[in-house]
Amino acid sequence: MRLLGQNASPEIAEALWKSRDRLIFDGKLPGQKLTATILFTDIRNFSTISEQMPPENLLEWLNEYLAMLTQTIHNHHGIINKFTGDGIMAAFGVPMARFSENQIARDARAAVSCALEMSEQLQKLNLVWQPRGLPVIQMRVGIFTGPIVAGSLGGRDRLEYGLLGDSVNIASRLESCQKERQSSVCRILIAYQTLQYVDHQFEVESWGLMPLKGKQQMVDVYRVIRKL
Repeated sequence: MRLLGQNASPEIAEALWKSRDRLIFDGKLPGQKLTATILFTDIRNFSTISEQMPPENLLEWLNEYLAMLTQTIHNHHGIINKFTGDGIMAAFGVPMARFSENQIARDARAAVSCALEMSEQLQKLNLVWQPRGLPVIQMRVGIFTGPIVAGSLGGRDRLEYGLLGDSVNIASRLESCQKERQSSVCRILIAYQTLQYVDHQFEVESWGLMPLKGKQQMVDVYRVIRKL
């Protein structure tokens, strides 16, 4: 359970606790192939904001934002895999394997619903921050559904629960692609691989086939607008 620490939801912690004998004996969790939905977040123009704030004020402001994201992810039964400075990498569908398309679809819907709630909560935070003279921000979210490998990374002295694979990379690239193409407080991009599991439940706008950094093949990208 220490592997994920405070980032684990009760459901995730319970699943790891059931694997404690393997973890204690081997000192690690073996790699496991899963189908999951990966979610990345990032603050638009964070570098500029960080240059304009005293470090102690920046940390307090950022933690208020990250606490909102953390709670929202847990509300939708996701797991926070790591904090990436001003962003978060989260996953829906780990560490317990999904064995049906319905389960995979449920995770995909949870991830997209989570992103939409993040948007709502950020709008509320901005309203709180503005009269306090704190920066109001926009954020970006990238979501992708596909195969990954999950397991422990590191050695006995320090282990992390790692998620690896092309699906992770694509989710990250969706978050960061065409950064200036944003008008809403929260831009949510998904690929067709996620859309096929959530179609008809969310209003989306097609961005067409797009090149993503590090990808030879074009990716069919959609912007999520709202829940139907």
